[in-house]
Amino acid sequence: AAAIAIAPRRPYSRTFDERRERVLAEAWQLIAEREGDSFSIAELSERSGVSARTIYDAFGDRDGVVAKSVAAHYRALFPEPLNEDIEPRDLCAALAMIDEVVAEISKVPGWSRTGAMMYFAPRTSATITDSLRAMPLAILNAWLASPEADAGRLAVVRRDELERSYANGQWGLTNDWAAGRITEAELARNMKLGLIIVVLALGTPGAQVEAS
Repeated sequence: AAAIAIAPRRPYSRTFDERRERVLAEAWQLIAEREGDSFSIAELSERSGVSARTIYDAFGDRDGVVAKSVAAHYRALFPEPLNEDIEPRDLCAALAMIDEVVAEISKVPGWSRTGAMMYFAPRTSATITDSLRAMPLAILNAWLASPEADAGRLAVVRRDELERSYANGQWGLTNDWAAGRITEAELARNMKLGLIIVVLALGTPGAQVEAS
């Protein structure tokens, strides 16, 4: 009898990674369609072809899926600003990063509108809000890690309050731009002004002179 050729099985880890990416991609499609996170794990399972049990095992719950999907989509748009191993940046470099982000934001107004809507929605979970907050904080924290940040000044402020205030301001500006209330140029200028204010408050004397 002729031998039957059997295709080699792919490693489980590879197929799991592929299913995980399929879930994240389909979750983002649902977020974009609904302009928010109003979908269930059952619906996501049906759309992605991945079992609900696998989704729960990989992400914990629906909020975990949404948070990871938003972060993955953001990294695809702006890989440099959200690099977890980002190097400290001086003010000039941090402002250049803001220009890069605004240039990309201008290409995806739907993403910006959806992100801002989810960020400010009262029912959005802390998991999702933290994921969205991490995006503008990548630039702020790059500057805070630089020699231009005055360690003594920084020690007397609540870091969590500083980060929340900064992220709220940046997302508020993004929301205003997505709603047509400010222009792209005003978005960039005001985003940079938000960072400059932090530098004037917490920078070394040299950094404050540069910010001025």
